[in-house]
Amino acid sequence: PGAHDTLRRQKRDWVIPPIKVPENERGPFPKKLVQIKSNRDRDTKIFYSITGQGADAPPEGIFTIEKESGWMKVTQPLDREHIDKYHLFSHAVSENGKPVEEPMEIIVTVTDQNDNKPQFTQEVFRGSVPEGALPGTSVMQVTATDADDAVETYNGVIAYSILSQEPREPHPQMFTVNRATGTLSVIASGLDRERVREYTLTVQAADLDGEGLTTTALAVIEIADVNDNAPEFDPKTYEAAVPENVAGREVARLAVTDLDEPGTPAWRAVYSILRGNDGGAFAITTDPVTNEGILRTTKGLDYEAKQQFVLHVAVANEVPFVVKLPMATATVTVTVEDINEAPVFVPLVQLATVSEDVPLGQTLTTCTAQDPDKAQGQKIK
Repeated sequence: PGAHDTLRRQKRDWVIPPIKVPENERGPFPKKLVQIKSNRDRDTKIFYSITGQGADAPPEGIFTIEKESGWMKVTQPLDREHIDKYHLFSHAVSENGKPVEEPMEIIVTVTDQNDNKPQFTQEVFRGSVPEGALPGTSVMQVTATDADDAVETYNGVIAYSILSQEPREPHPQMFTVNRATGTLSVIASGLDRERVREYTLTVQAADLDGEGLTTTALAVIEIADVNDNAPEFDPKTYEAAVPENVAGREVARLAVTDLDEPGTPAWRAVYSILRGNDGGAFAITTDPVTNEGILRTTKGLDYEAKQQFVLHVAVANEVPFVVKLPMATATVTVTVEDINEAPVFVPLVQLATVSEDVPLGQTLTTCTAQDPDKAQGQKIK
């Protein structure tokens, strides 16, 4: 008897597998979903009811059940992106209201339809990559989302692609995008900021793994400057004259051109004197505004000691070159101008002894003076 009772109880267990309802159904409504039946309806009249989310709990009235037949119905289209699963309980009572079954859980799963197109998280994505970057260099990532299901369907599975590139130089496909992750990378060599400073890509996100609804966004890629251009002197030779005995005198301004981005360390010039600066008589600094090299004397020059200097000046940048480049040089010929300097007594102090009875007109001593301007042949009086 015990085994027979167990079989009967199992037979009377009212277990319903999960109910799947497609979203956005067109009706007509109400639409039958499943019929709930208790085996006890052979013995007595049974009345059915449902409780829970979508029945008597918000959002109310989405699901109903025919009291006597047990047909459960949906009354309106469902939206999976709003609620993807409903948990309800069905109840069976006799005419006197006494329960004849334990409440049974009913799970209604809303199945997805591809009713949402992807949405990029930004209208414009911005990134940068150094000029000269090698193929395979990662630039940035574009990201889109899709409200549809990407777990059990492909409705929310997004694939990325590049629709266009502007400008189309030096190659119409300088970049590629990982179709699954949205990561943009360099695919071709030849990125040169001095030629193209910025690229604009139109990127697309398509659901159904690339076969469904689409949306687009822009990816703006700045080509970052690197020191791939050496500064060049223009002109390469200079001549200047400076008077002797003047320290701190500006002798010449040396101009350079540099194709790198103005104002950057790759553009700012650093000057040095390689040869010809005997005794450290000159120094060169950089004008922070014009980028010129300002050559000045560090001390007074002596025409009588040296009449001409030939300086060899080099220029580089504040940061090293990223490729091997020759260092530019210029030649500055500085002529020292002679100034009419006053004669100098030699020695400066001279002693003479005189007796008290020396007659008038007597020679006491002889003073000697020298003229520093030997080349001028001037007489001393």
